[in-house]
Amino acid sequence: MIMGDNAFKTLQAATDWPDVRGVQPWDYTLGGGGRELVDGVIRDSGAQLLLEIGCFLCASTRRWLTVHPDLNVIGVDPWDDDLIRQVGRYIGRPNLTRKYPDAAVQQQMLADVTANGPFKTALANVVEFKDRFIPYRGWSPEALHALKDAGIEPDVIYIDCDKKPDELEVSHALWPSARITGDDWHWSRTKGYPMRQVVYAFAEKYGFTVKAEWATWILIP
Repeated sequence: MIMGDNAFKTLQAATDWPDVRGVQPWDYTLGGGGRELVDGVIRDSGAQLLLEIGCFLCASTRRWLTVHPDLNVIGVDPWDDDLIRQVGRYIGRPNLTRKYPDAAVQQQMLADVTANGPFKTALANVVEFKDRFIPYRGWSPEALHALKDAGIEPDVIYIDCDKKPDELEVSHALWPSARITGDDWHWSRTKGYPMRQVVYAFAEKYGFTVKAEWATWILIP
């Protein structure tokens, strides 16, 4: 097993990037604020590697890499065609309209993601950070076990995917010293804020304190 920085470099060398020349990047995130909490965790822990579970179009990824110039990031996402359907569902809805008020621009975004594919569209957003970002295509939590087997040891884990306990449980089991944070704190009031329920239950089980701002939450040991 190759550990630490060597593991990152080995995985990076084995990762094929598609040619994204001419692919239109779309700097759009579904997140709802509070990411300064994550910045604090990165700074306070002296993090060198962040593992992002669920990347969508890599807008958040771009933010981590821009704000923290010494940080490496591995992003796990299948980048499959469901992402196209997801973009389509947001056409005309408030979140996307706030970012792109012009309806024609929203339709162009959907057309570009459909034509170029989710993977290329996402990587076009972060291509200038190719030396510090590894896109890992796969489904969590299975992909997390593969990364562990490859010797990857993240300092911070950011979860932005299904509102279920799987990623929290597996991440903590594989990397018990990593700081864990994530998104979706205020997702779906009508469903009782499912991510809050998951995070609070996990925190109680393992003795963490929860801090949240807007859509972002962090676990404090």
